[in-house]
Amino acid sequence: TEGVGIIPWGPLGGGFLTGKYNRGKRPDRSSEGRLATMSEGTEESWRNRNIDRNWRILEIMDQIVHRREHATHSQVALTWLLNQPAVDSVVVGARTLEQLEDNLLARDMHLSADELALLNDVSEPDLQYPYRFLKNYGGR
Repeated sequence: TEGVGIIPWGPLGGGFLTGKYNRGKRPDRSSEGRLATMSEGTEESWRNRNIDRNWRILEIMDQIVHRREHATHSQVALTWLLNQPAVDSVVVGARTLEQLEDNLLARDMHLSADELALLNDVSEPDLQYPYRFLKNYGGR
C-alpha cells in the first residue's frame, strides 16, 4: 500500500442511508431531510440517491438493523465504512445533538464478517470499461 487513507465526507449520502426515506416517495419539505432541498445538479439530489442499487443497500441494512436490538441505519453505515481498510475516519454531518449521539455509537458497534461481506457485495460499484471487459474476458 501507499499509506494513503480516506476520510469520507457525507458518509450517510445526504441522509439517504439513515433509513428514513421510502422508495417511490420523494421528500418535499425541508423537515423531511436534506434530500428534499438539494437541487437536481448536486450529488446529494433525490435523483442521484433514488436508484435501485441504493435501495438494495438499504434492504441489507434493514436486515442487519432488525437483527440487532438498538442499532440504527446510520450506525450500520458508519460502522461499515470504518471497517474499510483505507478509511481512517469519517466526517459526519449531524444537524442535531441526537443525530451526533447516534452517529458516535457506531464507534462501539461491531459487524460480523457475514454482515460486512453482504454490505461489501451490495455496495460494490459497477465496473466501467475497460475494467468490465478485462474482468469478463481476461485470461481467455
